[in-house]
Amino acid sequence: MKLDQLEKDMLAGRQGPGKQRCMEILVKFGEAMGAEKMVPLFSAHTMPKEPLGLLAELTEGVDEPGVFTTLHPTMSAFCLRNWREMGIPEEFAQKELPIHRQRQEVYERAGFYQTYTCLPMLAGNLARAGDCVSWIGTGLQLMTNSVLGARTNRDGTVINLASAIVGRTPYYGLLKDENRKAQVLVELKDMDVGAMGPAELGAIGYWVGFKAQSLNVAFNNVPELSFDQLRYLLPPLSVSGSVPLCHVVGLTPEAPNLEAALGGASPEMVLTVGPDQLAEARAMYASATPEADLAVFGCSHCTISEIKLMAHYLNGRRLAPGKRLWVGTGYQTSELARQMGYAQTIEKAGGVFASACVATIPEAPLPGESKVVSTNSFKAAHYITHLSKGRVKAWVDEMPAVLESVLEPEGRA
Repeated sequence: MKLDQLEKDMLAGRQGPGKQRCMEILVKFGEAMGAEKMVPLFSAHTMPKEPLGLLAELTEGVDEPGVFTTLHPTMSAFCLRNWREMGIPEEFAQKELPIHRQRQEVYERAGFYQTYTCLPMLAGNLARAGDCVSWIGTGLQLMTNSVLGARTNRDGTVINLASAIVGRTPYYGLLKDENRKAQVLVELKDMDVGAMGPAELGAIGYWVGFKAQSLNVAFNNVPELSFDQLRYLLPPLSVSGSVPLCHVVGLTPEAPNLEAALGGASPEMVLTVGPDQLAEARAMYASATPEADLAVFGCSHCTISEIKLMAHYLNGRRLAPGKRLWVGTGYQTSELARQMGYAQTIEKAGGVFASACVATIPEAPLPGESKVVSTNSFKAAHYITHLSKGRVKAWVDEMPAVLESVLEPEGRA
């Protein structure tokens, strides 16, 4: 692998032991992946779940990461501010708190930005089309490659952390032009996609992910969609499958037309998605009952516009006794919601804001009384169902149905 002088200095230990260890890992990994060189990163976004020993080793002697670096949400729905109100078990919290404090000391020393959100583009870390980044989180990685047109591989936590610390990553995979062309063409038929809500959009993404698996996808015949709509349509592709990139023809940066999305080649697979496929996908997480013990929003984290809609719906309403409502979002967004009065309305109704991974990855420490979870996110439903190993059932519907599943009937608030 060809290295420039700074990379050679880091590998030789002239930039400190932490960066030397990071470069050793990246060089070995890069050679295994056939990378001929490293590339500078525009930014990084890392997972605050590293083993403490590894985090200490890779940041030894580091007082600033090699590139602007933000942090993913705290994992397992463990919101540092509101875990008690969420019903997270005391035993789990007391185990996690001291570990988090030790990590936090490292992040402060090493200059990481403690954003704790899965939408770093809304918290100051906005990559541009063509920028090489190392961002963690399967859904975020797909959104980065697709909606932003920036370039990231599906880096795991070790490669991601090492890349952030040295500001370099091996040049292979989705960083290269030739690997960014769509292989699966998705044609949408007989559906008003522009009028769909999160649950229906997520169902389409979930169904396509099953079929496409690890291949790049291009959606054709999609109307103008908002950022909120795209963040429900696309992330499920990386849950039911492992799709790393999805062009939306006419919307995403690298797909001004179908020919550009496909790179001038014929697709390896063509999928037609219509009402039948939508119904099939929705049936995977259909509700057997209109009630739930816990309603979950925020996978990916809620935007301020979604919180506004929720606050308007909840105005004057209250949760039914024994029910819970989690609203997953970054501190930055929840503070804005508080400034605008939305947070107070949601909290008055009984909801709790959580700057955490509300999909409960990886330990799923759900409140013991929560046996049925409602959500508008296929990604959240998938993980909660699988990680709880059958203890908890989840169903997916649009916001009004999800909220009604935990609310007092109107007139009894």
